[in-house]
Parts: sequence; C-alpha cells; structure tokens
Amino acid sequence: MLFPYLSAIVAWGCVVVLLFQAFVMDSQAYRLVTGREYSSGTDSTVTPDEGHIPVIPFGSQWATLTVDGWKKRDIKVFFGDTGDLLKKGAGMWLNSRFCGQNGKLVLSAHVTSYFSELETTPIGTLITMDTVYGKYVYKVVDTHIFHKSDGSLLMPEDSEDQLIMYTCYPKNNNRLPRVKRMALICKKVEGKEWKTYG
Repeated sequence: MLFPYLSAIVAWGCVVVLLFQAFVMDSQAYRLVTGREYSSGTDSTVTPDEGHIPVIPFGSQWATLTVDGWKKRDIKVFFGDTGDLLKKGAGMWLNSRFCGQNGKLVLSAHVTSYFSELETTPIGTLITMDTVYGKYVYKVVDTHIFHKSDGSLLMPEDSEDQLIMYTCYPKNNNRLPRVKRMALICKKVEGKEWKTYG
C-alpha cells in the first residue's frame, strides 16, 4: 500500500530536481549569487574572450578603488554590500552593473572609514577601478545630497557607464543619526565595454 505513494513522491522529487537544474542552476543569476559554475552538459562558463566579463561570486573582491587626492588608496571593492563586506571596503549594490556594462555601478562605504574623504572630493577628480578584467577610469561630474529614503539616484539605468559612490552625510554630525547621503556622480573616461548578462 505504501509503494505507490513512495513511487509518486520519488517521481515528483525527480521532477523538482530536474526543473531546478534546468531553470535555476543554469541561470547567470544563480552563478552570480553562489559563485558556482554548473553545467548540464554544455559549456556554461563565461570568459572575457566571449565578450562577457567573468562570473563574479557574491562576497568576493572584484576590484580596487583609488580616488585621486585621497589618502586611502586601493580600497577593496566587493560584490555585495552587506554589513560584513562594508567592514572590509566598499560594497557594490547587487542591482547595479559592473564596470564596462553601459549601466550604473553603485558603490557604498562607511563615512567613518573607507569613504571618509568623499565629502571633500571636488568635481573633475579622477577615480580608478582596477578590476579582475581590466582598468577603468571615471571622472566626477557632479555631487548629490539626498535623504536616505530616496533611492531614485541609485536606481538601475542602462544607457551610459556611470559610477555612483555614496556614503552617509555629513561626516561630522555631532553623533546625531545621519538621515542624509552624499553621492559622487562619475562618468567613464577609460575602459573596455562588455556585454551585459543575459
């Protein structure tokens, strides 16, 4: 009597596993989040030679950031912006693009550590991103101060290669809660273009 039920459960389990492999594990998003390379018989590894940037695992350092005039140099840049990652450097918002993908790259870091000099960075400053797939140079073209609840500046936008770096504002706030953010808006002046992920 139990055999038909067990057979049905096993059959449904196999269907679920096959669907997971077909629609989840073969997706670019799965490889980005887990850092795993999974192949179902075809070569799913993305390499720069194919016109795409390499797969960047979540939580990994994929670049170093240097801002002309800053004392802090070679700031580590991580894929993700969790609290643990921001203790080690700058974090990339997951809904943004990587350098060279003709979109908006959004980075954040603490004003008390890695982005402590952001507030005094003048327009025209050059910013270098040394990534695992090439060097990119950006130029600060504007600054923007916004309320922490207003995320419109950070929203994805695929048109031109932009770098948005933001942190809490102002730096010296007499220990009061910081409800504002300051951003540097930067445009790419050097670096190779890559295809976006599908």
